[in-house]
Amino acid sequence: MNCLDFRRHLMADPMARDTGLQAHEDDCPGCATFARELRAQEINLRNLLREVSPPEGMSERIQLAARFEQRSATQRRWWYSAAAGVLLAIGVSMTSLWTTALERGDQALAQSVLNHIEDEASHLREARPVTATRVKWVFERFGATLDEDIGPVHFAAECLMRQRNGVHLVMPGKMGPVTVFYMPGEMADATLPVRSDRFEGRIVPTAWGSVAVVGETGEPVQELGERLAAAVSWPEPATSADSGLIGAGALATLDIAQQEDS
Repeated sequence: MNCLDFRRHLMADPMARDTGLQAHEDDCPGCATFARELRAQEINLRNLLREVSPPEGMSERIQLAARFEQRSATQRRWWYSAAAGVLLAIGVSMTSLWTTALERGDQALAQSVLNHIEDEASHLREARPVTATRVKWVFERFGATLDEDIGPVHFAAECLMRQRNGVHLVMPGKMGPVTVFYMPGEMADATLPVRSDRFEGRIVPTAWGSVAVVGETGEPVQELGERLAAAVSWPEPATSADSGLIGAGALATLDIAQQEDS
């Protein structure tokens, strides 16, 4: 063993007892002196460490800190549990809302028409006539043209029926206001009845979709749907469907200014 190896081993463990180390120490005066000094420093250091005593109250402070840490951990777990509960409740609510929206979208067209009328019942109270210019403008948004006079209109706007936009009109009737929905892309194989405790009407099929005409019970709407459908020239179904599709999460009615055109 040479001097470098000896000192390296001794620096790692000054108190090591090894025959190879001892043999080199006996033969090398320089390394022997180095070993004695290193061991003396090691002994002094160990004695100093034995004499160190903790400050007064250190034990109590450590125990107190441990209790606070335990309490903090408990509080964090409580907050995590509470946050998880809130997120779960929000998730359940959102799932419920989404499920309700999907169920509404899957309902029969006639029921969807009734739902729309009830959701926007405030429009049934519109009493101020809308100008013919405005009515034509609403149809033109879909590329459709109003070819004939359909009579007085008290409300005209673009709205959502299930997954497609259409035209929502409210017209005066004999028993009260009559709601008319021009529904591009909402295809029907035959005329469908629309009935509830309050409302009564029909959904008339067309080449491009359908027209719903619904009034108060007893309102004569038998021929009104056909007449209103014939009064409008609508684009081809593909064009209207493309322009009318919107996301299922859109608002039920896109509010268009209801004031008369000047």
